[in-house]
Amino acid sequence: MGLLDGKRALVTGARKGIGRGIALTLAKEGANVGLNDLIDDGTTQASAEVCRQSGVTATIHQGDVSSIAGVNAVIDAFEKEHGGIDILVNNAIFPDQSRPFFDTDEAYWDRMMNLSLKGYFFAGQRAAKSMVAQGTGGSIICLSSVHSYVAMRDWTAYGVAKMGLRRMVKGMAVDLAGTGITANCIAPGAIVNTLPANDDDVDGEPYDLEERPHLRERVPSQRGGLPSDIANAVLYLSSSLGSYVNGETILVDGGMIASSTL
Repeated sequence: MGLLDGKRALVTGARKGIGRGIALTLAKEGANVGLNDLIDDGTTQASAEVCRQSGVTATIHQGDVSSIAGVNAVIDAFEKEHGGIDILVNNAIFPDQSRPFFDTDEAYWDRMMNLSLKGYFFAGQRAAKSMVAQGTGGSIICLSSVHSYVAMRDWTAYGVAKMGLRRMVKGMAVDLAGTGITANCIAPGAIVNTLPANDDDVDGEPYDLEERPHLRERVPSQRGGLPSDIANAVLYLSSSLGSYVNGETILVDGGMIASSTL
């Protein structure tokens, strides 16, 4: 018996890295999963196939979740395949997350806010409508970041969006009181985002501490994070184990933010 047997989980940005790790982990615990990404290629297909090896249904929902229309199209397609939704994991992001302050133009700002804040909000709203109609509660989980806690050079726009998510889930928790729906954030630290050599694995090769000595110096756990570290936190929040956690942000950063050397 898995912790999520029969649950229906949609993970955005699930082609690789953290999103892929979340989808695989939820599938291993019995959830039927939908993998959303902007790209549907061999990597996306392989990630879905690994999920299916756990004996669950895994579907792919290609689409841009930075607009309301895109969000609705993806969730509509997911619900058509799965008959409803119990878990939403907002994880989608685009590659160039950092940009110097004076190089941040309106187009970049809008792209960041549309995907990392607006898209997450309206995906949560859309999923919550279905969860309320179903009457069985649910979980909305958003991926924030350590950048929502501290200011690091060239990460201002990203940090603003990720800080907004921490306030957003507090509001969602209050607005959805009595529905059985919880809303929370996870704030990852430095996480390896490479694909594993073995398709069946959740994690790729860990960071080489010889190449990244700052991890040993600045992270009390003295290692970089892995997709499984984040996926296990998602599992906790989306299962009965974390049912009394609501409106919160959990740091999964190896102690990075706690470190005075940051």
